[in-house]
Amino acid sequence: MSTNIENLDINQLQALKEQADALIEKKQRAKVDEAYQELLDVANSVGLSLEELIEHGRKTKKSTVKRTVAPRYRNPKNSNETWTGRGKQPRWVVSALAEGKSIDDLLI
Repeated sequence: MSTNIENLDINQLQALKEQADALIEKKQRAKVDEAYQELLDVANSVGLSLEELIEHGRKTKKSTVKRTVAPRYRNPKNSNETWTGRGKQPRWVVSALAEGKSIDDLLI
């Protein structure tokens, strides 16, 4: 559909804009209604209400549990500084290695 709107005056363009905005809103509501109906159909197909299906999703949602890793290395100059051996080497590890120590010397 190609409409030449160059020859329309401001009032006509404003009316056209309002019609377009109303149509966009109507189509968006229809799309949301359609999606809601699809969700209802899926819930009904498994014998649940939509609320039960959503609650099931909340309960079985996989949670990402961040596991802590025990430190493997300790700074000989400051026992409070440790490193798991993962990620970037801390400054104290880099300086100890630069001083000629091996990584095995820093093991806990």
